[in-house]
Amino acid sequence: MHAKDAELAAALTEQLGDEKIIAAAYARVDTALSPARMLSPLGNYLIARPAARAAAKKMTEETDLPLDAAVVFGVSDSALHVWAADPMLNRVGEHLGQIPLERIASIKVEGGKSWQPVTISMADGKSVELEGRGSIHAVAAEFDKRKTR
Repeated sequence: MHAKDAELAAALTEQLGDEKIIAAAYARVDTALSPARMLSPLGNYLIARPAARAAAKKMTEETDLPLDAAVVFGVSDSALHVWAADPMLNRVGEHLGQIPLERIASIKVEGGKSWQPVTISMADGKSVELEGRGSIHAVAAEFDKRKTR
């Protein structure tokens, strides 16, 4: 499915059917090889993405947060849902899973240009650092609203 940043929440809600996604945004794993994205699309797909996928696999093993090289995060009332994605093409792939909001301590987004640093801290003290774009601040804000209830 193709969805631009502004269309993500509605498109993902339609895909899930039984749960409303309040906010959603594209995110990606940043690695030492990430600058290869700027070389060309081939640099992205042959160098940066495989390195990010390997880093994402390690993060998933450590935190149980389902990740891929690039993902879409969607916040519902009870969970953070994760889909595989290709942000270059505004494409959303398969639903990788979800993690209950109770297992997440915080989602912090720093200021930035088109991609902003995002830290998802788990309740057990572990965390993952990614980059998010578009509505990533809205994802963090909606998480905070549900966490304070």
